[in-house]
Amino acid sequence: MELDFDKTAPLSSRMVSHASLGAENSMNCTSSLPKIPAIISGGNINNRILIVNLPFKSQSCNRFTLLMIISCLSWSAYLMASSFVVWSTNATHFSSSLASSSSTSLEHVVFGIASNEKSWPIRKDSVRLWWRPQETRGCVFLESKPPNETSDSSSLPPVCISEDTYRFRYTFRNGLRSAIRVARVVKETVALNHSNVRWFVFGDDDTLFFPENLVKTLSKYDHNLWYYIGSNSESFAQNKQFSYNMAFGGGGFAISYPLAKVLAKVFDSCIDRYPHLYGSDGRIHACITELGVTLTHHPGFHQMDIRGSMFGFLASHPIAPLVSLHHWEAMDPIFPKMTPMEALQHLFQAVRIDSQRILQQTVCYDRWFSWTISVSWGYAVQVFPHNVFLPDAIRTQETFVSWKRGGINSHYDVDTLGYDPDPCRRPPVFFLHNVSSRRDGIRSVYRMMTSDNCTFGSGSPRKLEEIRVLSHKMELDYKQVEAPRRQCCDVLPSSVGNVMEIAIRECGEEELIYMH
Repeated sequence: MELDFDKTAPLSSRMVSHASLGAENSMNCTSSLPKIPAIISGGNINNRILIVNLPFKSQSCNRFTLLMIISCLSWSAYLMASSFVVWSTNATHFSSSLASSSSTSLEHVVFGIASNEKSWPIRKDSVRLWWRPQETRGCVFLESKPPNETSDSSSLPPVCISEDTYRFRYTFRNGLRSAIRVARVVKETVALNHSNVRWFVFGDDDTLFFPENLVKTLSKYDHNLWYYIGSNSESFAQNKQFSYNMAFGGGGFAISYPLAKVLAKVFDSCIDRYPHLYGSDGRIHACITELGVTLTHHPGFHQMDIRGSMFGFLASHPIAPLVSLHHWEAMDPIFPKMTPMEALQHLFQAVRIDSQRILQQTVCYDRWFSWTISVSWGYAVQVFPHNVFLPDAIRTQETFVSWKRGGINSHYDVDTLGYDPDPCRRPPVFFLHNVSSRRDGIRSVYRMMTSDNCTFGSGSPRKLEEIRVLSHKMELDYKQVEAPRRQCCDVLPSSVGNVMEIAIRECGEEELIYMH
């Protein structure tokens, strides 16, 4: 395209024209130069060649004009180079962001499990429930090699022998010196030098992890940043004594890779300053605090510093994936008429079919009978024979007792509700019987496992023999993990009088959960 320096030319072309005409007026140049091409960039004219008519009269005029051309060309080249640098920087930043936002999977996690020679033979069966030999990486740390290593170890994490800790002081009266060895599991797990690691996760040999839910939880955080993620105790006294900013070790906790690498380097020098602390988790918390990092609380980790029946706790789980359970040996079996291990195996039948939905509480209402139905998926269904407002239906019934007795030990950091001592005044509970995955979704069946010999009328939910819950596999996207919302359910018409059918679904945008 050829442009002359006149006022009919486009504005972007006239910018150069105006500069040249200014030179003509000031120097009174009247002759003309040969047409000289100039590259103009920016605006709406990209990489166009402009043929510039420049006047010429004398050598001085010629020099001035050439200087103007060179200046314009230099400026154009600078603009083009700057644009390239900005584009290149943005592209690199985008590429880096894309790489860091790729979904976290189990192969990015390394576990460090603290155990000892006496407890490992007893508790390894519970670890086998959640450990995935072809997917999970890590080690179980013992103070010495177990004497009778059996052939079934292929389904368990490899055993690592902890380093000697004799050089570290421990001064907590009546405490366990092994707390130092257990604390150093953090350092020794990092030293395993696994590749492609985003998160290190630590727990005890009686910590039950739910790997799929753990990964889903960690995926909401940027593993390139310094994170220390876990939860407190359920006991007010425990939190008051040790710290609300400490992740309790039995409930498990996660440390992002960059923080773990730095922590491992300074750990031994740090714990030398804390011989007076009781446990391993207190030492880890102290050293992370010295690095300027605080705890990121997540409600899916459970220390379980409570005893007795866990029913009220498990039936009212927060709206968050279940990540861990601890102290299962101190609990009553979570299903009636089973041993503790049998009960856990029964729970994991549901976990294997829909891990993200396990224990998620859904509440719906039967308008015909004015019943309130609370579903803790994969575990139990309660049917209240009256209308219970949702804020009360989701509170934790105090079916358990405190870890220690007396004084402030009886206070909990859980939103509890009283539990009627008369079983006939409580809502009937239907426990998981079986669960199956079908083409049209998932069906879980719940039945009463205990007989309380209560009398009841025709309008009582105790007449029910079975409750069937229909659902679809829960696949939480990142928005649902970041901002969770409770799902809804409907009581379906049933052709069998002693069977109730319930369908779980996502709630409508403006839908309220209440007795209509």
